[in-house]
Amino acid sequence: MAADAKQTEVMKQINEAFQSAQARLTQLREAVERNTDLARANAKATVLKDQKDRALKELGELVYRQIQKGKLELPAGFASALKSIEAAEQAAEAHARELTDILREGEEIAERLKVGKNAPKPQTVLAPGNKKR
Repeated sequence: MAADAKQTEVMKQINEAFQSAQARLTQLREAVERNTDLARANAKATVLKDQKDRALKELGELVYRQIQKGKLELPAGFASALKSIEAAEQAAEAHARELTDILREGEEIAERLKVGKNAPKPQTVLAPGNKKR
């Protein structure tokens, strides 16, 4: 009978451990589901923010074009923002010119090297008797 009691006690401990593991697994599953829901919500918030940012950018570009055409005038408080935009455009144009100059210079160098390779090379005539044996 002692063996039966011992077996029953072991089975009881195994059953308790199994139930405890099941409870922990349920908690873990719930935590994963919560984190998944949070991740989805964050992703949606990011998408919505990006959509808003694109819309604001497009609006700003449209307004700026209208200002440049003289069809829209902003209050004086916007002057510093407009100057910043103009400065950024001028810097971008200057940078583009520099890149164009660098590329043009590279093309000229490549052309000179190409012409130099195709030019006839001077031939050296060895004097008789200078042969190595």
